[in-house]
Amino acid sequence: MKIISDTTLSKAQSVRRVLGIVAIAAMLALPVRGSLAMGLKENVVVSNNTITLGDIFYGLERDEDRVLGVSPRPGQDMVLNARTLLRIAIALDLPWRPTSSSEQVVIRRDATIIGQGAIEDYLKKAIYNEGFTGDFTVRIPPDYSQIVLPRDEPASLEVTRVALNRIKNTFEATVAAPSADNPIQKFQLSGTIHPLISVPVLKENIENGHVIGARDIEFIQVRESDFVNGTIVDEQSMIGMTPRRFILAGRPLRSGDMVAPKIVSRGDLVTVLLNQGPLSLTAKGKALENGAKGDVIRVVNVSSNVTIEALVTGVNEVRVDSR
Repeated sequence: MKIISDTTLSKAQSVRRVLGIVAIAAMLALPVRGSLAMGLKENVVVSNNTITLGDIFYGLERDEDRVLGVSPRPGQDMVLNARTLLRIAIALDLPWRPTSSSEQVVIRRDATIIGQGAIEDYLKKAIYNEGFTGDFTVRIPPDYSQIVLPRDEPASLEVTRVALNRIKNTFEATVAAPSADNPIQKFQLSGTIHPLISVPVLKENIENGHVIGARDIEFIQVRESDFVNGTIVDEQSMIGMTPRRFILAGRPLRSGDMVAPKIVSRGDLVTVLLNQGPLSLTAKGKALENGAKGDVIRVVNVSSNVTIEALVTGVNEVRVDSR
């Protein structure tokens, strides 16, 4: 009897393993008929209630409309991994095999989505119709930040009921989408009402010395709960003033942030207006002090060298009223 050594037996087993792997690989690659034209649709958007073979694969020679299962809910995703896709291919004798375990198809159900901003706009209108006046905004919980409807439905909703708590500035509402007559989505929610105050702010950063004009001002809305007492609400309080120090754009201001600009500087030549009864006379003077509009400063008459006190009325302009 011929004896086979352990070494020879081990080599034979190794060869068989290699041949087995090659055979499996060849078998996976075997169904090549039409495979060059067939492949996965990796990201798919469907609008129907069912998923078909044609939703997953392209280049099919048959059965494109074959139903495989139920599609995800509107707006949601479904992932078919490589194992599931291989089962489908084997069961339906398709000339396709996954090349790696990472292959997948993501199926998203098409939908009409009503976002948080639109929902809050509908609620705001309903609250306004209940008699809540003035500027305000509403805020709802994150769980109600969107409403998802089937693709063919309009992006609309109806607030069928709203109840206000004017003391706490809260509300409860019932919402139906896309309408009360077709309530595909219907739910109750509660939220908060935030009254708003219009506040003038600077459009751009401005430093001391710049005289603020109407063109420098815009309005923002601040929640009443965030409003700080003493904040300027009348833009006329800002016009003709200058920042006490550098001020950032868009920031609510307080009266202490503004000062009257110095429109007369010490050493400047000024026009002195002298009102004497029905007569008005003018003279040239020299400012001995800085002054803002409305300040009383000392001025020396350059002709007579007499020092007088005068009221600053404009840029390099002062007035003396005779008694």
